[in-house]
Amino acid sequence: MAQRLAVYFDGTQAAWLDDERQLTRGSLAEFAAAIEGEDAEISVLIPGEDVLLTRAPLPPIRTASRRLQAARYALEDRLAGRVEQLHFALAGSADRAGGTPVAVIDLDRMTTVCDALDAAGIEATRILPDYMALPAPGADHWQLAASGDRVLARTEATAGFACDTDLWPIVAGALDAPMAATVYAIDAAEAQRLLAIDWAGDAESPALHLVVCADADALVAMLLAEPEALRGGANLRQGAFAPRSQFQSQWRPLMLTGALAAAWLVIAIVARGIETWQLDQRVDALHAQTLAAFHDAFPGVQNINDLRVQAEQGIRQLRGKGGAGGLFPLVQAVAAVTGQTDDLQVQSMQYRNGKLNLSLNGKNVKSVETLRAGFAQRDDIQLSVQGADASASGVQIRATVSPGASQ
Repeated sequence: MAQRLAVYFDGTQAAWLDDERQLTRGSLAEFAAAIEGEDAEISVLIPGEDVLLTRAPLPPIRTASRRLQAARYALEDRLAGRVEQLHFALAGSADRAGGTPVAVIDLDRMTTVCDALDAAGIEATRILPDYMALPAPGADHWQLAASGDRVLARTEATAGFACDTDLWPIVAGALDAPMAATVYAIDAAEAQRLLAIDWAGDAESPALHLVVCADADALVAMLLAEPEALRGGANLRQGAFAPRSQFQSQWRPLMLTGALAAAWLVIAIVARGIETWQLDQRVDALHAQTLAAFHDAFPGVQNINDLRVQAEQGIRQLRGKGGAGGLFPLVQAVAAVTGQTDDLQVQSMQYRNGKLNLSLNGKNVKSVETLRAGFAQRDDIQLSVQGADASASGVQIRATVSPGASQ
């Protein structure tokens, strides 16, 4: 069974009872070191001036989260700060009039306290205002503690406040006076001054039950002495500040590592996906370029079933593999004939279906005969002249060469 411990934290320094029930002061880190290895359920007391305990008329909602949300709206007009800057916690059950106790604290203040606890490695089960450490009062009976310039007051099991000594007559005097009050104080005169104020409605001062404490440390020790009694107090660790389970505490570092690993994996998958998409785009672009080049090289081929095979077949035809046919022998023959004279110039060539169509320019009509004579000397190449148009610039000759004897 977990040992129940209490620690007081004023935002700067901590105070707790050691193993010999002696008050010890130090940092939260020192408190954490003192209880290291212990299975402890820790309650943290903070200055009550930071916490407002009030009541809100709430509808009968069973879900705690929805009741908290309803409390925010119910108290919005009664609070000085904006509800977005405040933290709310349910502090008890509704009374007969329907008022539900609600604890309110500045959100930044609550965050600061929790951050300090986390930095010291302290997993607090509950965080409460220090006046809730006073014994629960009976009917029409208050529990008070006077320590120097501060006064703590617990007016009901789920109601209380803390204030400066100078403000005590104003704050307490606005409330209905109890019949009696138990006062924890260093001397009797201080306790009597607390009750000798102008109470609302000119009520008589409450009967005094005095508990003398040796000094301020003894008063703080009294607040920390009964951590078991703090279990029913106004616990601020609700909502976004609810304590993590033991499982969450142990696995939180691993969960962070796992989250980082998962994020890295997602980034890697996305990067690989982008890379694959880019490669697919490049492949598609290369395929389109290849098709365009194939059509330019082999304009007579309309249907492409196997690009590689058809390209190899076309190249073999161009090279004239296995005989005299093909493009290259025809081009060589044209080059040989036209290269023997300056009268002929090749303007364009187009190879299709085993024939090379030529467009040539000759200086005069005799250029046609020069062309015929050149190919007449070749038994393997056939020349066919389709036309010759004479003009001032010469003769435009259209001819075709193909494998075979010239005509």
